[in-house]
Amino acid sequence: MPRTDRLSADEVWYNNYIKYPVNVKYDKIDDLNATIVVDIAKEDYEQKVNDEVKKLQKKVVLKGFRQGKAPMAMVNKMYGKSILADELNSMASKKLNEYITENKLDILGYPMSSDTLESKIDLESNEEFSFAFDLGLAPSFELKIDKKDKLPLYKLEVTKTEIDKDIAHAREQSGDMEVVDVSEGEDIIYAFATELNEDGNALEGGVEKATISFVANMIEDKKLQKKFLGLKAGDTLNANIKKVFNDNETVISNTLAMPKEGVNDLNDSFTIEVTEVKRRTLAELNEDFYKNMFGAEDFPKNEEEYRDRVKANLERYYANEAQTWLDHEIGDYIIEKHGLNLPDNFLKRWLQASNEKEYNAENIDERYAKEREALVRRLIVEKVAEKEEIKANAEDIKEEASIYFVSMYRQYGMNASIQDAFIAETVEKKLKEREFVEQMGDRVVYRKVYDAIKQIITLKEKKTSIEKYYKMVNEHKH
Repeated sequence: MPRTDRLSADEVWYNNYIKYPVNVKYDKIDDLNATIVVDIAKEDYEQKVNDEVKKLQKKVVLKGFRQGKAPMAMVNKMYGKSILADELNSMASKKLNEYITENKLDILGYPMSSDTLESKIDLESNEEFSFAFDLGLAPSFELKIDKKDKLPLYKLEVTKTEIDKDIAHAREQSGDMEVVDVSEGEDIIYAFATELNEDGNALEGGVEKATISFVANMIEDKKLQKKFLGLKAGDTLNANIKKVFNDNETVISNTLAMPKEGVNDLNDSFTIEVTEVKRRTLAELNEDFYKNMFGAEDFPKNEEEYRDRVKANLERYYANEAQTWLDHEIGDYIIEKHGLNLPDNFLKRWLQASNEKEYNAENIDERYAKEREALVRRLIVEKVAEKEEIKANAEDIKEEASIYFVSMYRQYGMNASIQDAFIAETVEKKLKEREFVEQMGDRVVYRKVYDAIKQIITLKEKKTSIEKYYKMVNEHKH
């Protein structure tokens, strides 16, 4: 949820045509809610409307008249109300925006037509008009963060077991695939899958001998998982194809090369005919392997050095994990610490009005809770940023964008770095998009603010095992 979304009309005509002050009345209902009424008299808009009608008269073509020769009264009768409505809305928006800016009102969301005060905008019977708006105000508060606040900074201990696991995984990923006689849990089973009818025969018009592959240990149904252990090429068994792929419609549709919409129409029972079983062998710990892991220029010269390098990498990884978790804890802590009130009813109404597809009466309470949390956190972050004079400059944003894309590409298995030319090219292209720049700017400010908070509060280092750490994190997320 954006913090503010103020009007930004740019009517150049305003200073040229408005000779009489539009009356604006502000009423602060409470600390979080207010109303603004914009009263517009005939003398405020009359000249502008007349001028616009004259401009239109020169352009409009009406039946029976040449262009620019239609009577003014006829043009005014046909288009005057529409022009008046546009000018009134533009003028009301302009004055609303000016009042908010000049009086430095810190608003949330976007001013909305009031649901408590009646606007007077009957174009048929009125010459004077009133536009009533409801405003949600940001809460006024002081920061409550100091050295007395304490949070744990976890230090995860990298044990021999963790190093062994990491090395085993690396060796497996770098190993070759070989055909084996009998399947084990981690082996890849290749098979033909044929859809069966109720009689246990091949379904006419159904899936026939589709080529599939899967790993037994990835099947969540433990009983079914055991059926695929100890199999060899040529073995056949019946199984629920949907459970083989854990009821994942996307995986099933891709595996059987069919539209996702057709997955629900599949019969569960399939014949699985094993065609081949392959096992990944572990790569040897040798110079080629070390070069593959660390590059040809700076690779470990022996197993001991390799293990030390793996340990150092793991320690850096888990230190970063601990910092990421600390950021999460800080985000939760500052919300709990400040306990801010918001104009909740106004914001719920604003969310539904601004995005009807996303928010409605049935889901607004549940979805607003998440939006509210993010907004409160943002208000506190902005307060810290203001106090600590934290800003995101162009260089910060560019660096953040580079980090963002490196992280994204690495998630897809690409060994990207900030120095890569394609990263720089991608960043330059995206930095031309205003929304992306704002997004990266926010990331910079949040990161700097959280770093500042770490200097303000007291961090207590807490050693723990990796197993206990992830158990704690998962329980918290749950």
